Amino acid sequence: MSIENVIKFDNVSFGYEQHKVLDDISFGIAKGDYLAVIGPNGGGKTTLLKLLLGLLKPQQGSIEVLGMPPGRHGGQLGYMPQYTTVSESFPITVKDAVLMGKVAPGFKGVFGINFGIKAYGAVKKALERVGMLDHINRKVSDLSGGQKQRVFIARAIVDEPQMLLLDEPTASVDQAGKSGLYCLLRELNKDMTVIMVSHDISVLGQGVKSVACVNRKVHLHDQPKITREILSEAYGENEKGSCPIELITHGELPHRVLEYHSESDEGNEGGWNA
Repeated sequence: MSIENVIKFDNVSFGYEQHKVLDDISFGIAKGDYLAVIGPNGGGKTTLLKLLLGLLKPQQGSIEVLGMPPGRHGGQLGYMPQYTTVSESFPITVKDAVLMGKVAPGFKGVFGINFGIKAYGAVKKALERVGMLDHINRKVSDLSGGQKQRVFIARAIVDEPQMLLLDEPTASVDQAGKSGLYCLLRELNKDMTVIMVSHDISVLGQGVKSVACVNRKVHLHDQPKITREILSEAYGENEKGSCPIELITHGELPHRVLEYHSESDEGNEGGWNA
């Protein structure tokens, strides 16, 4: 594996019972990349992350992460799962939630442990990086959606990993919160490789460096442009060959980009409707 690559998939396949989710995929991810992983529900995005983490094992092929088999990285790989809800009745504080990121795999029990001064120093540093140090003693359940996600990102980076994996980090966050999280991830990308699964196609304009379209196969693009090719690879096309999703963007006036009326319209202003 090249020194510059932190991830390598080589002819990997994986499926559940009779359903193949990922089919003979091969690709590499460069150190320092900020990769957006997009595609339809059931296309294999979360399965891809679980293979990277070593939570699943490929049925065919091999995977290397930071030059090692998945699952042997210790604090070098930070992970923020898709579902991180906290019950209102669970009295965990921001400090303790981030401290859980210091617990080694296989350790039984969290509370009542004396982690030591270094661990608490790491917690404060992580919270400061995500802009949540002032909330260190608050209950996680009292925070807004965007604040909770920042706390869970702090938990993922408390060991200062080389790589950060995130599964739908903005799924339960309002627009203002999303913008703040995207800014945070751009900053974190200065120090670590970031790989983010997202259903939000607008993430391609938020500092992402490359795109992986995952829909049973994996297609890599080294520029985060929204093109027909990317949409087709990630979401497929209907029988008419039109764009598989409706793209809504923001500007001075709300507008939508529609498909061309005919082939002769392509490249002409008449092909766009606002």
